[in-house]
Amino acid sequence: MTKPPFSPILMGGLLLKAVPPELVQPVADHMAKRIMDRHPDVFERLTPLGPRTFLIDVVDLPWLFHLTVAHGNGEVLVLRRDDPTPANATIRAPLKVLFGLLDGTIDGDAMFFTRDMTFEGDTEAVVALRNALDGADIDFVSDLSAGFGRFSHSAETVINCVVDGYNRLDSSVQTMNESVIDPALRKTEAQQRRIEELEARCTRLEKALRRKSSVLN
Repeated sequence: MTKPPFSPILMGGLLLKAVPPELVQPVADHMAKRIMDRHPDVFERLTPLGPRTFLIDVVDLPWLFHLTVAHGNGEVLVLRRDDPTPANATIRAPLKVLFGLLDGTIDGDAMFFTRDMTFEGDTEAVVALRNALDGADIDFVSDLSAGFGRFSHSAETVINCVVDGYNRLDSSVQTMNESVIDPALRKTEAQQRRIEELEARCTRLEKALRRKSSVLN
C-alpha cells in the first residue's frame, strides 16, 4: 500500500480528520464540474468502456473519492475511509501526485515504477483514465479560477499565491524530513534489526541448551 509522505498535506489531513464528507462534497462537485465543462473529452474518451467506477484513495487525506464515469459524464462522491466502497478500480497516491497527473507536471509511468502511485482492479480502465487525463491539457489553477466568473483573474492570483506558499512550506518540510526525520528513522530501523538479531541468537542459544540438557539427562 502506498504510504502517505510527510508533508503539509498530511499534517493538514490529520487536522481535518473530524470534518465530515458532506462538507467536502461541494468542493469535489465544483472541481468535477469544472473539468467536465472545460475538458469534456476526458470522460467522453472513457465511454467505449461502458460505465466504470474508480475509488481514488488520496493517502494523505482522511476521505475517499468515488468517481463514477458513464455516458461521457463524471460524478464524484466523497466518502469516509470506513464506508463500503466497491469499485472497478482503486488508485492510491498522495494529493500532490494526483494533482501533478491532472496538470501533466508528473509522469504517471514514473509514479507507478517508484510506487508513489499504485492501483488494483480493472487495468484497462485505469490506463484509459490516465491516457484521457494526459491528453486533456488540464491547467488546474486556470480551470478552478474560471469558475469565479468576472472575478476569475483575482481568483487565479490568489490561488497562485496559495500554491507558491504551499510549495515553499513543502520545501521546508522536506528539508526537515531529510535532515531530521529520515536519519532518526534509519537509526530506529537499525536498532530494530539489532534487536531481532539478538532475539534470534537467544532463541538458538535456548534451543542448544535444551538439546544439551536432554543429552545429559
